[in-house]
Amino acid sequence: MKLWQKIFLCSLALVILAIDVTSVLLLSNSHRLTVMREEQNAVSEHKYLSVMLKDNVIYERLKQNKVFLTEEEVIQVTQSAFEPQSSARTIGLSLYTGQRRLLSYNGRSEQLEVSILQSASQSSVLNQVQGLGGYALEIVDDGEASYLIVISQIILESQPYYLMTSSDVTEIYTLYKQQLNYVLVMSMICATVIASVLLIVVWLLLLPLRRINEGTRQIAQGNYSKRLPEKGSTEFSQLSRNMNEMAEAIEHNIKDLESVAEDRNTFIANLAHEMKTPLTSILGFGDLLRIKRTVDDKERREYAGIIVEETKRLKTLSGKLMELITVGSTQLDWQTIPLTSIMEEVGQALQISLSKSGITLNIKVCKIEVSVDKELFKSLIYNLIDNAIKASKSGQEIEVFAEETNGILTIAVKDHGIGIPKEEINKIMQPFYMIDKSRTRKAGGAGLGLALCSEIARLHGARLQIESESRKGTCVSIIFDKKGETE
Repeated sequence: MKLWQKIFLCSLALVILAIDVTSVLLLSNSHRLTVMREEQNAVSEHKYLSVMLKDNVIYERLKQNKVFLTEEEVIQVTQSAFEPQSSARTIGLSLYTGQRRLLSYNGRSEQLEVSILQSASQSSVLNQVQGLGGYALEIVDDGEASYLIVISQIILESQPYYLMTSSDVTEIYTLYKQQLNYVLVMSMICATVIASVLLIVVWLLLLPLRRINEGTRQIAQGNYSKRLPEKGSTEFSQLSRNMNEMAEAIEHNIKDLESVAEDRNTFIANLAHEMKTPLTSILGFGDLLRIKRTVDDKERREYAGIIVEETKRLKTLSGKLMELITVGSTQLDWQTIPLTSIMEEVGQALQISLSKSGITLNIKVCKIEVSVDKELFKSLIYNLIDNAIKASKSGQEIEVFAEETNGILTIAVKDHGIGIPKEEINKIMQPFYMIDKSRTRKAGGAGLGLALCSEIARLHGARLQIESESRKGTCVSIIFDKKGETE
């Protein structure tokens, strides 16, 4: 069963139950008050008849100048007193002594009254009317009509008698039943009207939920660009906002995963291509040395030199690749050391390469201490200067300088070489990306240097910034916040 159906049926049942219970309670209370009022009237009339009967007996005794009237005379006096007092409401007046009926006015109720008095003698009814002033009330239904019976004990001529009056209250109970039936019919009509109104209200109130459900279904099917309208009540608008944020996060994560997968495929393709070239050269020239019967000394040295260079290139490629893969999982050994000491060690390590290329290295750094992993940070500076050497010509100068401004430390490596076109700057930190592949391979590069530098900088809480202009040179800056300290 759907949610709107459950809400509709539960609400309808509660509304109908509330209407019916309220109506029945009001009718029952009204009926109870009516019966109580009828009982009070019956008792009042019963007392009036009782007093009148006593007065008539006394009057008749005094009139006849007797000490006591006989039972027959009491019956005559009672009968003469009852006839003018009969009313439309009072249908029966009877006089008994014990269980013996002495007088019954209105014979239609005689059998009813006799049966009531006989049953009363076997119950507690007569016990309630023992002695003067006691009254017993009973409501009986003979199947055709309902009667209100009032019984009391009176003393006439020193003899106890039971006076019983019976009133027809059929109309009261008939009206009560009619009202109950009316409530039943009206409840059915009201239920139909309320059901129609409630159905429309529930449908309109749950309309935003259906929109959310439809939007969620589309998102679940892969349409992560779907956004839900943030309208309706506070709960629905908040739910829509949360669903939109979830869809946006999923869409962003999927794009990131797709980008990572694409970069990985590109990385693998470039790796295979870069390894294929030196291996082909090694295999080809090695095969020439194997199958050629006569190889002069010049050819042998040429072939061996090519094999050695290509082998070095493979070694460099594998070393850079291994360093790039493991740098992110390496436990850093943090040290606070002077920046000048790191620069001096890197300069000494590159002295031979600088001498062969005829390039001058000019280092100007401020006296400041940085908290870094010494070996990794040396690798970062080494790679940046090595890239600058490969991009420079003989006789040019490479500048390395560091400065601190407003708590921000910047270490820069600047060359005056071939430079980088502006459209290539955003790509050069991708693994295996090379602007001039022939020149890079000739210089022994593998296209992994800047990718490795970017990762090392990230581990140190820094970032690389590249400024370059084609044929005018390049400046690569390592920018630290808070004097190179990382959190």
